Amino acid sequence: MAIFLLLLLSFYLLIALLGYTFIPFNWLVLNVLFAGLIVLLTVGGVRNRNEKTKASVVFAVLLPLIAFAYIAVRLILLDISGEAVIINIIHACVTLSCSMVLFFSCVSGKRIKIGLGVLYSFLLLFVGIVLFLAVLTSDIPEDTVVKSEISPNAKYLAEIVSRNVGATGGATMVTVTRQNSDINIFIGELKKDPKIIYTGRWGEDERMTLQWGTNETLYINGIKYIIP
Repeated sequence: MAIFLLLLLSFYLLIALLGYTFIPFNWLVLNVLFAGLIVLLTVGGVRNRNEKTKASVVFAVLLPLIAFAYIAVRLILLDISGEAVIINIIHACVTLSCSMVLFFSCVSGKRIKIGLGVLYSFLLLFVGIVLFLAVLTSDIPEDTVVKSEISPNAKYLAEIVSRNVGATGGATMVTVTRQNSDINIFIGELKKDPKIIYTGRWGEDERMTLQWGTNETLYINGIKYIIP
């Protein structure tokens, strides 16, 4: 299970470094698939706990931390909103619960069990609070595209975005996205992250102007910006 989570964690971090966001074709199917594999790996690990090796014990000790890191990265890097929030929270609960089951089943040292068990329990409580807050704030921020302009060679799309974050107000941004750069994979799509060229006050979009000069030059309110 630890290796499976590390592979997924590495995948999410790699695509983030490359400037992409992973969006599955169906959140429910993806999370049911992953949760099912995690449960199967957990059952197999518990059954084979008497055949453990030094490497498997190390993985079992670190497994809850790996699970916490995996859940945190998913919350931070993936575009999760609406009904997908509840689905991902259930997946997170299954993952964390299975990691704790394997930890207590495969680790034999009493001191390690008590010491790390207390630490992991506090981390579990912290993650639970974060997930609860994620449910409460799942509908914010809300982004609305006010205006869009495509570059002369159709390579870039510039958009004025109004971001509403509720009672605290929001912001106005201008983003530029490279066109035709999305990648379809078996379980979803890798979408190129837009680059934020300009950030201003919320409501500023009502008076903003947006115009392309050349294929790499964008004018925002008459001010020239070079597209990196």
